[in-house]
Amino acid sequence: MTAFTPFAPGAIRDFLINNDEFVTYVAADHISTRDIPDPITKPFVTLSAPSNYGVDPMHRKPMIQGDIWVPMLEILGGDTDPEELAWIIADLAGRLVHKAPRSQRQFRNASWVARWIDGPITAIDDERGPDTLLFRAIVRWDMSMVVR
Repeated sequence: MTAFTPFAPGAIRDFLINNDEFVTYVAADHISTRDIPDPITKPFVTLSAPSNYGVDPMHRKPMIQGDIWVPMLEILGGDTDPEELAWIIADLAGRLVHKAPRSQRQFRNASWVARWIDGPITAIDDERGPDTLLFRAIVRWDMSMVVR
């Protein structure tokens, strides 16, 4: 049977949902490789692979992007500015994935390592209207994934 490259965003999702420090900011069920929910009432993370390159089919180099979405303060509650909270979560994700222990860098039939290359980058999403603004921060990693 031909080996396949496992779903790289899923590897990062698996790492983050099992990281106690990260899930204090974002609940494990709010870390996804799919679309954000509507409505969003607390921080949510989407993971995607906007690029995947490499000359060897057994050694791929996907870029992974994490989008952190935080609702406006009137929905979120608390006293932390939501734009700053999105930044904090993106920064934390960047650091944790970059420094992931070797023992936690296994996913299905592959091992991985990721290098934090970009972010946090911030934006405000007003597509849902002015009463439901989302504060967004983006973080990106270059990942090296070796298929076993």
